[in-house]
This record gives sequence, C-alpha cells and structure tokens, in this order.
Amino acid sequence: MKKKNRLASEYPLDFELIGIVSSVKEYKLAWHINQLSEFHLVKDEDIKIEFSDNKLIRVSNLKDENEFRKVFLLKNKLVTSNSSINQYLLSELQQFDYLLKLTNQTKDFWAKEVNNQLKSIDQIDYSLVVDVEKIKMKDNLLF
Repeated sequence: MKKKNRLASEYPLDFELIGIVSSVKEYKLAWHINQLSEFHLVKDEDIKIEFSDNKLIRVSNLKDENEFRKVFLLKNKLVTSNSSINQYLLSELQQFDYLLKLTNQTKDFWAKEVNNQLKSIDQIDYSLVVDVEKIKMKDNLLF
C-alpha cells in the first residue's frame, strides 16, 4: 500500500470572519455598512490568487484600512476563475453571498460586535460569525 504524505502548514489566523446573505449589489451593501459609524469601505483592486496547478481566481472586494485594523468585504462568488469546478472563494460557505474579513489589533472578538450592528441593516437577510478554524479552504483568505 502506497502511503501519501501531506505537507501541513500552519499560518496564524489573525482575523475573524462574518458570512452575509444579501441579494443587493456589492456597492449598495457597502454603502449600508458604511452608514455604521466605524466603517468606510471603498472599492479596491480585485484580489488575485494563483495556485501551483496554474489555477487563478479573482475576487471582488471593498476595503477599509487604518493602522490598527483591516476590513475586507469580499464577494464569495468569484469574478473569474480558470476552473469550472470552483466558482466560490470558499465553496464550503457557498450559502453566503459576501464574507466580511475583520482584523483588529485592539479589540478581541470584534466580529461579534460587528455582527450585532449588521443585524440592524434591512438589506442583510442573514449574517453569522464563522469559526475560521473549521474552514478547510481558509488558505484562500490569507492575503
């Protein structure tokens, strides 16, 4: 029996993630999130992720960044992909239309606070703080 070895690499997961279900366009969702006092999301270049098997994906995103935190509003459905199999940034979370990636150096468990604020936005049908440790494809979020 042939034994397969897998390379296990561990990266520090210094971010939190919120999955969002909403039928509105990306710019409109960002506008509503920007109405919350602490955000100013602006359109940024698409994130390009290349894999060793020549697979390339592009993800649309809006970004808010300062010296203490980074916030990315990512569209879970890919802009383009040269693979017909995976059309999502995180296919195991394909029930979510958007992913809000939060990194904050000054607040612990910030995602829970933000998620409570998101519930006040009528254009968001559902939002949930996702346990990043349980996501298999979390490497797609390391950028």
